Amino acid sequence: MTTPASQRRRVRATDSKERIFEAAMTLLGTRAPEAVSVDQIAAAAGVSKGTVYYNFGSKDELISQILDFGAQKLMDELSRAAAGPQPYLALKHMVEFAMDFVASYPAFVQLWMQEQLRADDTSDFSTTTLHRQVTDVLLQVLERLVRLDEAEKFPVATTIFGAALFTARMRATGRTDLARDQVISAVMLTVDGLLATRPHATS
Repeated sequence: MTTPASQRRRVRATDSKERIFEAAMTLLGTRAPEAVSVDQIAAAAGVSKGTVYYNFGSKDELISQILDFGAQKLMDELSRAAAGPQPYLALKHMVEFAMDFVASYPAFVQLWMQEQLRADDTSDFSTTTLHRQVTDVLLQVLERLVRLDEAEKFPVATTIFGAALFTARMRATGRTDLARDQVISAVMLTVDGLLATRPHATS
């Protein structure tokens, strides 16, 4: 059966974005964004300069658009894990994926933080879009597991988010000797504490 041309274009576009993202993360892991050119990203990705512009826009928008693409990759997998039938295991899989994502793309968290803080020096970091998306999906799973007071929900989800993502960043840069499984176990101890001290959710 012949694949429709429109579907082939979508597949190629997705593949190009993946390659450009991978190349950009590699380059941006070793130098500042202003020191990375579109030509360098295109060469590292094995695509034309025009393909980079087509997928991610102008040079001024490039880093922001690449980070948005990476954030969507992260959210897609977290949402997939969150849909698991057992909420405790779903949370564990989410933490595992977050750790592995940062290990694969160690430049992502650093660049994301820099971009968010540069966008608005007065903004509360916990209100940035990716942070809110991650905490929202964490809360969806937590609410299937335990009953939390309204005032507890956001702080708990933020703690899990921060512990997983930023400890993973520290590991990726060699700033901690903690092993992946140690971090995952420590994060899940927070969940164990909730299960021991809060009413369980009713299905």
